[in-house]
Amino acid sequence: MHESPFQPLIGQELDTVSFVRDYVELRIDYSIIRALTAPTGSVDGMAWSFPRPGAADRLRRYIGRTLLTAELELDDHILLTFEGDATIEISLRREDRTGAEAAHLVPARKDGGLDVAGMWVW
Repeated sequence: MHESPFQPLIGQELDTVSFVRDYVELRIDYSIIRALTAPTGSVDGMAWSFPRPGAADRLRRYIGRTLLTAELELDDHILLTFEGDATIEISLRREDRTGAEAAHLVPARKDGGLDVAGMWVW
């Protein structure tokens, strides 16, 4: 069984949420998870769906939370679970995409720079 590309991020805090035109970036321990499909989730007992009103405020509530698990189901979804029963789901389904790609993971090097050559694309 192969190790998940998200394994190095487990136990680390989400420290940045960025909104870039039509997608969302999450930074955990300098690595970037880029949601090119509209993410959904639940935090503090409230469901949200980006880019609906209130979603940006709810996404900011993840800052400082520790990533507990990351589930990758190819061609279906990425499910990130954070402390406090907070989740973020990124669809990988073809019908939810606006382009050829649904999500990226750009891992960080030990010096904090991005390892673009090691980037995962779904």
